[in-house]
Amino acid sequence: MELSPDDPRPVYLQVAAALRDGIGSGKYRPGSRLPSGRKLAKEFDIALMTAQSALRVLREEGAVISHQGRGVFVRDPSMSPASAKEANPVSLSLSQELEAIRGELRRVNDRLARLEAQADGSGEVSR
Repeated sequence: MELSPDDPRPVYLQVAAALRDGIGSGKYRPGSRLPSGRKLAKEFDIALMTAQSALRVLREEGAVISHQGRGVFVRDPSMSPASAKEANPVSLSLSQELEAIRGELRRVNDRLARLEAQADGSGEVSR
């Protein structure tokens, strides 16, 4: 992809437009990962900050969703940004793990209450 020196838009907006065109043409399909900021910087021969600004524009438009440490992904246009984030397998896995931890904490809390009741001799569990 090349940038036009005659284009009056800032470079980061030109890059955002090129990526948007790639999304629209199907080059980048919903759920697919966009090139990293470093790859975009190299591909367009621009600064890393310029590439990151282009990705930020797409994020603000809701065209993409970024996941820290994983990358920037094309959002399915039929999904809202919030539901797309919830459908992310990593988020789903973390939610399930958190629920398992909460259940285990409830069991530990119940056991601790029983042990405390035995220790004070009353045998009665207070809550």
